[in-house]
Amino acid sequence: MKRLGIFPLLLLILLPAHAHATDDPGARKLLDDAAQKNAAGFQTGQSKTRITLKLSNGKEKTWVTLARSARIAGKLKTRVTFLDPAEDRGVELLLLEESKGKVAQYLWMPKTHRLRPVGGSQKNAPFMGTDFSFGDLESHALQTGEARKLGNEPMQGAACAHVSIQVTDPDELYSKVDLWIDDKLGVPRKIDYFDKQNKHIKTLSVDEISQDGGHATLKRFHMQNLERGSVTSVETTEMDSKIALPDAIFQPDALGK
Repeated sequence: MKRLGIFPLLLLILLPAHAHATDDPGARKLLDDAAQKNAAGFQTGQSKTRITLKLSNGKEKTWVTLARSARIAGKLKTRVTFLDPAEDRGVELLLLEESKGKVAQYLWMPKTHRLRPVGGSQKNAPFMGTDFSFGDLESHALQTGEARKLGNEPMQGAACAHVSIQVTDPDELYSKVDLWIDDKLGVPRKIDYFDKQNKHIKTLSVDEISQDGGHATLKRFHMQNLERGSVTSVETTEMDSKIALPDAIFQPDALGK
């Protein structure tokens, strides 16, 4: 078993995106380099992940997931199965990278035996009640905006480039996303999300970064929801990065089987 150090649902945290005509070339290069560094370590593997939601009233809920990922014909495919708690056991989410950085999502609900695609404005909905939206899982907002580098700022004791993205997709939940990319490691240290009224509503903070084989990946991180006062924490456990995963398990009609 080998430590991967990345929440499987966020394997797509930075996918390559097409540059906008008004992009700052330096900012786009930072994002593209980060995408390449993220993608380089995620060819195949399976792991378990612990997700904990803590509400403002102190109540908590924890999920355990099994994630299986493979890069097939150059496209990343991820299937996440919920193992615990019992009430959510068997829920599955499939993320399939398509052309031009787009991601198709399919959700399987065992209680209703229903498979449904998740698209359009549905991606703005919270995923399983956590502080992550379906869109956050593929970082769609980071790929559909105009990038600008605002400067260099330290974050969590590391030198970082501050990049701001003005989101141009009208269906997207956010108007702007700011992120701080570690100069040395090339991964985000912090991401701020702003709503359509330009109000800061969520922050993703990286708590621990793992380095293995020249790759830096996010081992522990959390999303803080500033509107409802909740926090969703995420941590991966041991992973088998050498397991062979057939393409058949990444088909929508394989969910629930």
